[in-house]
Amino acid sequence: MSRRLLEVKDLKVEFKLHGQGKVQAVDGVSFRVGDGASVALVGESGSGKSVTAQAILGILPSSARITGGEILFNDPSKPNAPPIDLVGLGTDSAAYRAIRGGRISMIFQEPMTSLSPLHTVGNQIVEAVRLHRDVSRSEAQALAGEMLAQVGFPHPTQALLS
Repeated sequence: MSRRLLEVKDLKVEFKLHGQGKVQAVDGVSFRVGDGASVALVGESGSGKSVTAQAILGILPSSARITGGEILFNDPSKPNAPPIDLVGLGTDSAAYRAIRGGRISMIFQEPMTSLSPLHTVGNQIVEAVRLHRDVSRSEAQALAGEMLAQVGFPHPTQALLS
């Protein structure tokens, strides 16, 4: 049985809307992500997919808050450590910042709002790698190529130049 890298249990997220009260955006979502697995969150527009991802990354808008559940992260670099409940960490804490981007990250759905058309995909990934790891530019380029291969890019070296 593969190790669970991430387990979301009964996650609840609500938004406080100015003059309109509260809206339950996520109500009891649960799923697991095992080592080496890919998981897709599927649902209609407005069903809470993006809010769930934002909750995991600790990047919810200021009008939102987690009102219940757990987000358990098993850091693969610390196989004997107990899982970290991300809900209990302060999203601005050093511990969360060390996890976000370096251990857990997200590829946003709309590339035109996430990537700059003025820079290559490779340069943007290399920049992100260097923000989260103490590596040289050439090491970051090699890591970026490995990352693209891991997520299924057929020609990762070519994609780095795009």
